[in-house]
Amino acid sequence: MNDPQQVTKSLSDTNDAMRGIITAANKGEFTITPEAGEELIRIFQEIEDWTQQVQNEMGVIKQRTPLGNSPAGEAIADFNQQVAAGDEESFEEMILRIRDNAPKVVQALRDGIRLYQETDDGNATNLGKQA
Repeated sequence: MNDPQQVTKSLSDTNDAMRGIITAANKGEFTITPEAGEELIRIFQEIEDWTQQVQNEMGVIKQRTPLGNSPAGEAIADFNQQVAAGDEESFEEMILRIRDNAPKVVQALRDGIRLYQETDDGNATNLGKQA
């Protein structure tokens, strides 16, 4: 996955998945077992830490690739710079979105755990009444 466009696509897909979890949790449509939820919380906290590290190094990533003044060198340098920090689909923008969404996903996971436990407790209570 060294292709810069593939990296930004993967980051975009990750961000889309994160937004899906957040949206479902906000609607009360997301439940998750405590064990799975805690593991995912750990992962998303690590992702948040990683995005902070990448953001600290973004200056290096955004530097123009020194490939000379030939037309090919200029085109590749322009492309690399565009992928790094060019627009809303750039690497930098994807990192910023993921960094912003990571704490929201953690909260959504906590909400999903809580909803799972409430549902589980309610089912246990209802089974007890039927016995």
